[in-house]
Formats: sequence, C-alpha cells, structure tokens
Amino acid sequence: MSSQQTIRNAIEYAAKALGFSALGIASAQADQGSYLQDWLSAGQHADMTWMERHLPARLDPTLVLPGVRSVIMLTYEYPRTDARTAHGSIARYAQGEDYHKLLASKLADLDETLAFYGGTQRCFTDSGPVSERFFAAQAGLGWIGRNGLLVRPLRGSYCFLASILTTLELPCDSPMPNHCGNCHRCEQACPTGALHNGCCDARRCLSYWTIEAHEDMPTDIRAAQGEHLYGCDACQQACPWNRPRPGQEPPVDPHLLMPAPFAALSAQALAELSEQEFGQLFAGTPIRRIGLPHLAANARGVMQQQ
Repeated sequence: MSSQQTIRNAIEYAAKALGFSALGIASAQADQGSYLQDWLSAGQHADMTWMERHLPARLDPTLVLPGVRSVIMLTYEYPRTDARTAHGSIARYAQGEDYHKLLASKLADLDETLAFYGGTQRCFTDSGPVSERFFAAQAGLGWIGRNGLLVRPLRGSYCFLASILTTLELPCDSPMPNHCGNCHRCEQACPTGALHNGCCDARRCLSYWTIEAHEDMPTDIRAAQGEHLYGCDACQQACPWNRPRPGQEPPVDPHLLMPAPFAALSAQALAELSEQEFGQLFAGTPIRRIGLPHLAANARGVMQQQ
C-alpha cells in the first residue's frame, strides 16, 4: 500500500469516528471555469460583497494555503425535517447549535492527523474563501443540482460541507455524473423564482432576504415570504433525492436538533422578544448572528401571511 493511500485511510477512519458521513478528495488545481465570475458579474450575489473580494482566493487555493496540493471535502448530516410545532419555519441547518463551532473542533482533530504525516492544513466549513460545493463535486461526493446545492445519491442535499486544504498529495476521486435529468422541481418550488439553470439569484432568494440582507425586504419578496422565519428549504423539500427513505435515514448529531422551547414559540412571541430574551434563546446558534431586529421583522412578515 502506498504512503498516500495509508494517509487517506487514516483520515477516512478519523473522519468517520468524528461523525462525518462521507469524505472525498479533489486536486487543488482543478479548473473551476467561469461560473463564479459570471454569477458575480451578473450581480446575483446581491450585497454579499465579500464574494467579490475573495474571488481570487476562491479561484486559486494557493492564495489561501501556499503549496496546497489536495482539497479534502467532508459531509456532515443535519436534520431533514422542520422541528417547529408553531407556525413559521426555520431552515433545517439552523435548528440547533452553530455548525461552524461544532465542526471546527472536529476539523482541528483531522488537522492534527494530517500534520502527523507532514502536512500543513487550513480548515473551513462555510467560513473561508473556498469553493466548497465545486470541490465536493470534484471529489465525487455528489453533483451540483439545479438549486445550486450539492446533491448526493440516496442522501440528497441535507448536509454541511467542510473542507481541508492540505499540502499533502493524496489520491483523488472522480466526479460523478449529474443525475438531475429533466427534473425542474426545485426551480418550480422556489417561492420567488430565484432559481434558473443551476444558479440561485440572491436578489430574489428568501434565504438571502431572511438572513443576509441589511435592507428591508422588497414588497414582492415579502408577499411570497409565507411561513419562512429564517432561511428557506423549498428547493430541498421538492427534490426527489431528498425523499424520506424509511430505515435509511442517516443519524443526526443531537447538537443540531431544535430545543423544545424554541420549537413551540409562535411568530408573535418571536417578534416581541426582548434583547435579553433573544440572546438567551439563541446563544450559540446560527440565528444569533442576524440580530433581534431582523428576526422580529421576519416574524412580523410571517404573521402578515397568516
């Protein structure tokens, strides 16, 4: 067995022990094409200006880690159902603890494993200038669906992506074919028509407006808000690859499950939270970062739809 395969076996074993559901490896030199530049040039990133600032690094991983040779991509499952019992939905990924913090310690452990074999690493989970979906597809973990997300056979798209850039030369995987076929259900399910040809226009995306935006939601977007308090899973819910498969549901980390008090809190109660109550309820969660004024505005929008 080659030394490269020995390292791969070691990192796969460690990743599985830490709860990651899959691992794939891509070359750091893989050609990303013009998709990202075209998306930015069309202004479809809305006011997420950091995407423009970080473009050179996203396209050239050596600007993130000099000497990088391989990109290790990992998946980590999150809940597939909305645990909310009150009106108003929360995107599945944001129902429990902040995944950035949860996965950071696990990635640090994998960093140590690779360092033992002489590698220098940088690790991210949706937190750095790395084209994670591109490299996940290059690493054979799935394909990029028409909703712009990584879609996996059998397990669909309900997962976090984590990346490890390493100076180690490791055996790479091959991309898999795109299995969306003639299906356009995600595009048809989008409440605001944000999806076109595998691209999400943030200017019309409810996830953008309920999480990232710093200005008031436009009237036409507000009219389509429906029950979305934080994020939107409409495209994922419509995807056939995310259909429940009894007996085959992957295990989910308990830290990512929604606390019962939050599950039952009405939109009106959320709109009326004090700053202290907001801080206590959402400490250590992804929702904390948008602040009370934004969440309260989202909650009032949901109440208007009832």
